[in-house]
Amino acid sequence: MSDTLQIPGTDADGHRPLIFVGGTFDPPHRAHTELAEAARRSTAPDADMIFVPAARSPHKAERPSVTDADRLAMIRLATAGMDRASVWTDELDRAQDGEPSYWVTTLERARAILGPERPMMFLIGADQAASFDRWREPGRILELADPIVINRGAVSTRSELAEHLGDCAHADRLLSAWCEVPALEISSTDVRRSLAVGDVDPVRWMLHPAVLAYIIGHGLYRSG
Repeated sequence: MSDTLQIPGTDADGHRPLIFVGGTFDPPHRAHTELAEAARRSTAPDADMIFVPAARSPHKAERPSVTDADRLAMIRLATAGMDRASVWTDELDRAQDGEPSYWVTTLERARAILGPERPMMFLIGADQAASFDRWREPGRILELADPIVINRGAVSTRSELAEHLGDCAHADRLLSAWCEVPALEISSTDVRRSLAVGDVDPVRWMLHPAVLAYIIGHGLYRSG
């Protein structure tokens, strides 16, 4: 692992936008990559994509089910075929035992590396955007990078997001960043549940073949 932010492609002038995609990726599935690609096509087709595996999400009570090394290997396999996409291991590298990954810290570190001019964006599912005011320093996050809010989970329309946000101080900014993507409802929890009992067939379509092969080859997520 390395905390060096590797930018894919050959953007010599450093003006091409970057879209940061954070997540536990436990395991990474097609919704993680395909919806991110759909959002890029709709909002910033010339952008580079940076996937950032979290050491531990502060929005999830449970720890990742497999090791950081396994999650990193899988997200690298899942993104290997994407154009202008890379994986940044910063959150894994700097994590202390049990320390959550705060998105504001990640974006501040990225801004320090990239300088003040490089456009930065970040992808957020509408289900997470609905509770954005409970994130650490949400206002600072929006100073550092522009959100791209995609329909996801229980929040599938812009009007539903507006209802969830209510009088959230950042509602207007989030609603203006709405990006409709194709419905692809895949849950890492459901994937893990099937794999735990060795039921591979229902999840074959949900995972990149290389990721599924890695999971089977390393015996990941099996119970008992």
